[in-house]
Amino acid sequence: MEEKQQEVKKEYKCKYCGEAFGKPLLLAHHVRAKHKRAKKREKKGLSVEKMSEQINKTIEAIGILKGLQVSPHLSDEEKKVLGEVSKRIEELLAFIQKSK
Repeated sequence: MEEKQQEVKKEYKCKYCGEAFGKPLLLAHHVRAKHKRAKKREKKGLSVEKMSEQINKTIEAIGILKGLQVSPHLSDEEKKVLGEVSKRIEELLAFIQKSK
């Protein structure tokens, strides 16, 4: 009877890399550690990358507004409005960077 139990031992294979394990618990641990967490880290890295790209675009927009502000073709009221808009954008950008 013991011989049959040894022959019946099942092997559990990882569906991601094909590595074999003797117990399902070991397989589950392997999958969580090597495959699931890696995907989470990758997704988190992409979201950080998108955020930094958005911040760079915002900084460029502020620069454009500041450039428009010194244009000789604008009235004082238009320059004042552009100044207020750029201040609001800078405040939002500072708030976003602090909340990270």
